[in-house]
Amino acid sequence: MTEANQIETVQASDYAVTPESPEFAFDPTDPWTQTFQKGLERADLRGKRVYEVGVGTGINAAFMLHMCGAARVTGSDLDPRLATLAERNVASLAPKDAHKFVPVSGAVSLVDTPEARAEVENADVVIGCLPQVGDPNDSRFGAFRKAQRTKLADGADVPDEDHIAHYYPWTEFDDYPFNSVGLGLNEALLRRVRACAPEAEVILNFGARIGTKVLFELFEANGYRPEKLASQIVLQHAGTDISFFVALEKALQRTDLEDAFACEFYADPEGKRRLSALAAQAITEQDGGAELYHEVCVIRGQPV
Repeated sequence: MTEANQIETVQASDYAVTPESPEFAFDPTDPWTQTFQKGLERADLRGKRVYEVGVGTGINAAFMLHMCGAARVTGSDLDPRLATLAERNVASLAPKDAHKFVPVSGAVSLVDTPEARAEVENADVVIGCLPQVGDPNDSRFGAFRKAQRTKLADGADVPDEDHIAHYYPWTEFDDYPFNSVGLGLNEALLRRVRACAPEAEVILNFGARIGTKVLFELFEANGYRPEKLASQIVLQHAGTDISFFVALEKALQRTDLEDAFACEFYADPEGKRRLSALAAQAITEQDGGAELYHEVCVIRGQPV
């Protein structure tokens, strides 16, 4: 395994106050958050103005202000309840720096409101952790699954409280080339940031089930030089649907790309026994309790 792909153990940051985390919010103690914060710690944010797309519980905002020395953090979320929640949590977790946090109110998709765009225009860094799996109830995603004879995971079509934190409306981003591999929402963000803040860095947290090679290509195709800041192998969430990845591999069968591409799952927490999505699905069909793993990584894109 190359140095860039070495897997590290990421420890959660210690806070004096436990953040408020209702069911509709992404769990701030999740390994994804731990990996993200390790990447942010290495991103040299001291004295910089940061905008977070998908501010969630505010745990990252508090971390960047208190631990990374960011000069100012602004954030928005598609769920309008989260800006207020984030403000409360930042006040609890980083009281001395809470005045440097400015939440953008309302339901903000990406940075598509005047207030959000104005904040991004003044940002040095834009960060985010956006969904990479199409909504199981999306009509065209359903047609894609049907065409590839791919079964939807049991219960995946029942929206959870934090449904929008895990899935995105696939059809709405079909004009973006990387939507074909589940990265349409992320590509839309890169293009919007590039348009209104061409000198800003972008730091995104990914589930690397599609492979880091493809993630790097996403950045390069949209005008950014990619660099992996942190990485960890995590347990695949039992409730996350992987039918998209299975259907994608099936679609490439009997094509020139079949041997060149496969998704990246693992059968072990060390990330040594790699599995394709099809192999991962076969394991879970044989044993519903089988554990699967995948990489989570933080990638910084510097504008070229």
